[in-house]
Amino acid sequence: MKDLIQTMNQRTHACAQWLDKPRTMPRWDAYDIVYLFAIAGTVGTVYEEVLIALTHGVFENRSGSIITTVNWVYGMGAVIMFLALQRANRPWQYIAYGALLGGAVEFTLSLIQQYLLGTRSWDYSGKLLNIGGRTTIPYMLVWGLLCMACMCWLFPPALRLVHRIPEHARHTIAVVLAVIMLIDLSLMVPAIVRYGQRAHGVYFDNPYCRWVDRVFDDAFMRSRYPNMQVG
Repeated sequence: MKDLIQTMNQRTHACAQWLDKPRTMPRWDAYDIVYLFAIAGTVGTVYEEVLIALTHGVFENRSGSIITTVNWVYGMGAVIMFLALQRANRPWQYIAYGALLGGAVEFTLSLIQQYLLGTRSWDYSGKLLNIGGRTTIPYMLVWGLLCMACMCWLFPPALRLVHRIPEHARHTIAVVLAVIMLIDLSLMVPAIVRYGQRAHGVYFDNPYCRWVDRVFDDAFMRSRYPNMQVG
């Protein structure tokens, strides 16, 4: 029993030392932000689609995008996390600050989507320790652990891998990716806005709105955003 207690104390001490050990991030520039957005957004899409397949036995498109595989919530979350935690360098800081940051981002994005776009993609009202149905304390803790994993184990090797690409090619690819993301955003926002407006019986008789309604009709939007609440 004494040996067990001693072993537990040693492991607790080692864990505390690890959590307080400073970490360093490889050099990065503005082009790398585009890569982080694209990589994190794609990983988020794969994660959610696999999770839904395993837990519900069905396939759902979880990208939340029109022409890419990038989930904008995960992509934006990763970029905000990366930029906001630059002054943090210890795992416990990543967990604590990441939990607060992740909850704030999720809460804010939910507000923006509901009141600016007229739709809602998640509602945690029935979940334990929810905050206004827009995030929950357990999910915030998950965000904190995810921030720690990203800042300690995922982002550094991802940046090193990206920087193995020749400089000119790395810049060109980043610009192309950024243009694709902007095109996607320019299609996604009006498509979501019109989806919500149609649910409330709002129609506009102009060529642009008719084009949006025809190309991104309700059937298309339900397939791209299966959990989005409208009406």
